[in-house]
Amino acid sequence: MLWFISIRYFLSHKRQSLVCIAGVVISVTMFISMTALMNGLSDKFIIETVESTGHITIKDEPRETKTEILERVYTDPNALLSIQGVKPRETTKKISNARGLLAMLDRMPGIVAAAPLVNGNGIATYGTKTVPLTIFGVEPERQMKVTTIGEDLVAGDFSRLRTSGDGIILGRGVADVLGAQLDDSLSLAGPEGARMNCKVVGIFQTGVTPVDYSRAYMLINSAQTLLNKKNIVNEIAIRTDNYDNAEAYAKQIETISGYRTESWQEASANFLKIFKIQNIITYIITAALLIVAGFGVLNILIMAVLERVNDIAILKSFGLSRNDITIIYIFQGLVIGAIGSTLGLLAGKASIEILRRVPIPMEGLVKTEGLLMSEHNSQYVAAFISSMIVVTLAAVYPARRAAKYDPVEVIRGAH
Repeated sequence: MLWFISIRYFLSHKRQSLVCIAGVVISVTMFISMTALMNGLSDKFIIETVESTGHITIKDEPRETKTEILERVYTDPNALLSIQGVKPRETTKKISNARGLLAMLDRMPGIVAAAPLVNGNGIATYGTKTVPLTIFGVEPERQMKVTTIGEDLVAGDFSRLRTSGDGIILGRGVADVLGAQLDDSLSLAGPEGARMNCKVVGIFQTGVTPVDYSRAYMLINSAQTLLNKKNIVNEIAIRTDNYDNAEAYAKQIETISGYRTESWQEASANFLKIFKIQNIITYIITAALLIVAGFGVLNILIMAVLERVNDIAILKSFGLSRNDITIIYIFQGLVIGAIGSTLGLLAGKASIEILRRVPIPMEGLVKTEGLLMSEHNSQYVAAFISSMIVVTLAAVYPARRAAKYDPVEVIRGAH
């Protein structure tokens, strides 16, 4: 009976009810659209970064730098040490026994593939254009198992690095700045003056601007010669069976190898912090929209209570308790919330599909041809639950106010 009365009250104020529902629909739609947009940007960056660089990277350095012997003996921070004539040993940074480490990684559970790298800075010259870039020397077969570089090519073939010998694969941004095309020849200069003529055998585009505008790939032997790092491997890129578990695998590998091992989460920590702050701001804005919708429900239900004071008195005289009256109005709020939230979910889904098709080219941290919209079931669940909670709380005050009326005083006209 209570739900029947609540529905009757709901239908008797169609205009006010529609306004309440519209407010909830708009709030839920904005919640879903904004979270989808924010998640789309972060998901795109994470996926493209992980797929283009690997899940884990072993560096050619220890996690902690070694301290001097005297500093280890005299641990007092106030001690004054004077060391004269110390000549530090000249050491070449590299991963010792890289082949043995690669063999171990190939057998390690959870590791899909590993690839040796040698990298360093260089300068590419084509005609009158000169561009600084980071050169990565790779073994094509292994590199294509660790990253999606083969799929990211917009021109050429990654395997041509092996067949051409002097080939180089440029990022789309580097190629555009130089004005170089497939099969063009350009000059490379290493950090110590070594020079080499190379042929462009491929151009790749990951969609991550810092990668596309700074990176080039060469055969590892050619890169070692150009960078004056003969037979040196200074990084190992690793692909795992699940990039979400990269941190755990990185700690395990670092313990075994003794070299600094970075997961993609650690390498991209600054960007991930930015995305986290961005998400917090988004949720604050969407929460504010839901609260505004809640106040709309609150005001309209208060008006409905004031208009039905006599009805409330009659219901109480028929034996309905204060709790019954409270339930009637809270149920009315739940009906508004359920209808508004459900329609909001459908409108949110539609808005994502529409915005996804809008051609808006953007170039920044990530290059895209349109808005990046990412859907997760959690977005819809969070939007529905949040809106239901806000609307239900908004209905509590009018419901309790309605329950306080004394039927005797109302009938006497004392209200």
